[in-house]
Amino acid sequence: MIETLAPPVAPRPIVAWLTAMRLPFTTVAVVPFAVGAFLARGAQPYSLPAALLGGLAVLLLCIGCYLLGEVYDQNEDRRTLAHGRSKFAGGTLVVVHGVLAPRAVLLVAAASFAVAAGLGVTIAVLQRSLLLFGLGALGAAAAALYSLPPIRLVARGVGELLIGLCYGWLTLVTGYACATGALPPGSVLAALPIGLSVFNIILVNEFPDFGPDGEAGKRNLLQRVGRPAGAWIYALASLATAVALVAIWSVHRPGSLGHLAAAAPAALLALGLGLVVARGRWRDQAALEPVCALTIVLNHLCSIAVAVLVRWP
Repeated sequence: MIETLAPPVAPRPIVAWLTAMRLPFTTVAVVPFAVGAFLARGAQPYSLPAALLGGLAVLLLCIGCYLLGEVYDQNEDRRTLAHGRSKFAGGTLVVVHGVLAPRAVLLVAAASFAVAAGLGVTIAVLQRSLLLFGLGALGAAAAALYSLPPIRLVARGVGELLIGLCYGWLTLVTGYACATGALPPGSVLAALPIGLSVFNIILVNEFPDFGPDGEAGKRNLLQRVGRPAGAWIYALASLATAVALVAIWSVHRPGSLGHLAAAAPAALLALGLGLVVARGRWRDQAALEPVCALTIVLNHLCSIAVAVLVRWP
């Protein structure tokens, strides 16, 4: 039996709550949403208040999702204490250590979902769009079912793909739709590098947790394919990220070397990270942490590149 160890120093309640909410990691959803709203500029009608409310709803859905994970991932999170902690995986342990009560965390998660739902209804009414209600419902369902038993998509080998879809295409499209009430053209291609890079964020963070996840019976994608195959999946997704950025440039800004240069940092970083992981960096947990961090950087660079390259409407 894995024992729960008390933290050396219990953080103040406000610090514990902010830690559990993982606010820095909400940026992988909020930034693509903001890019979608930014790309809608010039469209008529354009509603900045609806876009701002939508961004707040996305933030709250992320917080709710992360809080559910803190409660329902306790089994594997406890086991990371024996296997070694990672800055980018294994949960924050504020529930495992007893700093926050599971019931309180679940109540705050439910409140986050409820307020996000209210905001979604408000935006749909403002824009007179059932489409927005559907997009919001999809995002809320995915955020809840990712960790919530008995479904727990995070443990079924599809959670990584779901995150890629929701944090890539869905956030980008919803940002545009909140501002305009309509879907953007060509959204699949524009969302590809963002979705692929966030897919890789989840995948690479599963490497440090491979042992604890296996012991806890958490059958995510990496558990199903193994680490060597997972490394190649990461590398191929990185290559696809770079190719998608070049494809977006060729469609939206063909011949513009300045725009190609703007996309180059993300494309080159994607290729570099893919090569590093394919060559076996995943075997060394200490060496893997910079890869985890840089994959998050890559995701934000992809969002910036899409904002620069794509012209909507």
